[in-house]
Amino acid sequence: MNVISDVNILFVSPDLPSFVARDLKILRERHNVVVRFVRHVNPLRFLGDLHALWKSDLLFVWFASIYALPLVIAARLLGKRVVTVVGGYEAANKPEIGYGSARSPFRRTLVRWILVLADQVLAVSRSSELQIQRNLAVASNKIRMLHHGFEHISFDTDYPKTPKVINVGQVSDETWKTKGIYDFVVTAEQMLDIQFIHIGSLRINVAAKLGRPQPPNLTLIGQVPFEHVGRYLSTAKVYLQLSRHESFGCSVAEAMLCRCIPVVSNAAALPEVVGDCGIIIESRETSDVVDAVRRALAMPDTEGDRARQRVRAHFSYERRRDALLQVINMLAPE
Repeated sequence: MNVISDVNILFVSPDLPSFVARDLKILRERHNVVVRFVRHVNPLRFLGDLHALWKSDLLFVWFASIYALPLVIAARLLGKRVVTVVGGYEAANKPEIGYGSARSPFRRTLVRWILVLADQVLAVSRSSELQIQRNLAVASNKIRMLHHGFEHISFDTDYPKTPKVINVGQVSDETWKTKGIYDFVVTAEQMLDIQFIHIGSLRINVAAKLGRPQPPNLTLIGQVPFEHVGRYLSTAKVYLQLSRHESFGCSVAEAMLCRCIPVVSNAAALPEVVGDCGIIIESRETSDVVDAVRRALAMPDTEGDRARQRVRAHFSYERRRDALLQVINMLAPE
């Protein structure tokens, strides 16, 4: 296949988390990319977005947000190719935790339109691919699975491991149960001899949400620059993630790159990321979680080395880059 460069791409996303920023970096290696952040409906802003679309060859949408639907429709009317990457929320249907666009017939229909109108739908895991097919009724031949890819250089540190348990992610009402923040905190309460560390923005008061003082062995670091997260991960032995849904689990993979032994719930894509490294928990009973964490803490550091090698072998930045550029190459105008 001939390598095509300098495709004019309009890159649309509501924000720029690290995994979206990596895709943007990949596309900018070879193509001309204009970025527009679309977070809500704004008719005046839409006119500017429409002008950028008119000058582009291809629309690249990260997250099938319903706010991106007008641009996707406009792209089809203008004869532009469309690539849409599906995140976790759009395809999920988890009424028991109030999570997922597919719970609502109206929102499910709008998200499905975005995907049906796209030339290529990208899923970030096998689990997500199956959810897109099952919950949004998108044909399998339109979906391509591309795992996230991670650069190992920025996490290539060699700090000594200490018996700490760590978790990374936003703390909010929405993530308290969905991302397992509550489980992380109550596990810390039962393991007062072990230091627990959480990194991420704090949008709620943990003690108030918990209904009692937070455990003394729990340190809430708050938000730190992404490039500094590796310093914390590299000293912790265990990474604990008890999400009830994950389309992939980027923070888990990043922790594994830093030789953390993962302890995760058996939810959605988490087993797909962890593989035979670390521990996958079937039960959310606190006693079972404590037992799993203690077993992980007792494992030799070589288990962390295996976790790192798994990410480098299966979820490399280079693999994601080559596959993503191939998608653009296939859809680029002649």
